[in-house]
Amino acid sequence: MKRWTTILGRGGTTLIAVSLALLLVSLVPSISTHTSGGSGPLGAGGTNILLYAQNFNPQQQIEGTITAEGTVTVYILEITLEFNFNLTSGFVFGYNFNSTDLQEVLEEQPDKILWEHTVENEDYKWSYSPTRVMNATVVAYGQPDSENDYFEYDVSLQSGLAPKDKVRTIAYWVAPIGVILALPWLVNIWKERKQS
Repeated sequence: MKRWTTILGRGGTTLIAVSLALLLVSLVPSISTHTSGGSGPLGAGGTNILLYAQNFNPQQQIEGTITAEGTVTVYILEITLEFNFNLTSGFVFGYNFNSTDLQEVLEEQPDKILWEHTVENEDYKWSYSPTRVMNATVVAYGQPDSENDYFEYDVSLQSGLAPKDKVRTIAYWVAPIGVILALPWLVNIWKERKQS
């Protein structure tokens, strides 16, 4: 019995150490690898591409703030944008991505919508972390029934050592299991020292 208590206790202390290491990894600040910001009118049914992230992975997170006067819907879509070189205007999106294109994606491919939120006359802060590697495009859309949509936005792509939410969740589950396994062993050690 004492042998099993020792084995489980050492395993428990190992789990506690692993959970503390995971918590420390989750506290390491992220690095901003790409930022995009601006302001201006959006117009009824207008669209604006705020950020395009190729190879967006679980170690990254899109964070953004948006201030809207009127009604603006922000979408994160899993679509690929192609760049073409135009002699007169430099690099441009090969995919026009106007309101018709957006409506086509929303109606015909709803599985491409990763996240959406409507901001109406307010400041809103948001973040999104993917579950797999993908391409992600952040798009702002002015509602057709809203005439005076003006918005300011700041969107950034953050990269970290590990997916923070997942790492914290694992650490929160592993630490109590480690304590439960280690407690009988630690109590036995304390009793032995007290007797000697």
